Amino acid sequence: MGKGGYKIRVNSISSGLSKSEIMQGLMQKDWLSNVAQKTVPSRTFGTADPASTSLVRYLIHESSEYVTGNDFIVEEDAGATVPGVPLFSSP
Repeated sequence: MGKGGYKIRVNSISSGLSKSEIMQGLMQKDWLSNVAQKTVPSRTFGTADPASTSLVRYLIHESSEYVTGNDFIVEEDAGATVPGVPLFSSP
C-alpha cells in the first residue's frame, strides 16, 4: 500500500461471533442460539472484552509502530466462526 511514510498502518481484526454492543440484537435471535449449540464447541459465545479490546489497545499504541498489513483472528475457541452467518442483521 505504501503509506508508511505518512505513518499510516493498516491492520484488521477478524473476530468470531462474540457478545458485543454491535452484535447485541443478533445475539438475541433464537436461531443463532440453535446454530451455536450445533457448531460452537463450547456451546456459547465469547465476549469482545478482553480479547478484542486488548488487541485494539496494542494496535493503537506506539509499541506496534512496525505492525502493519496483518489480519488478527480473535475467536473464543476453534471453529467459532460460523460460515454464512451475517455480521449485521436487520430487525
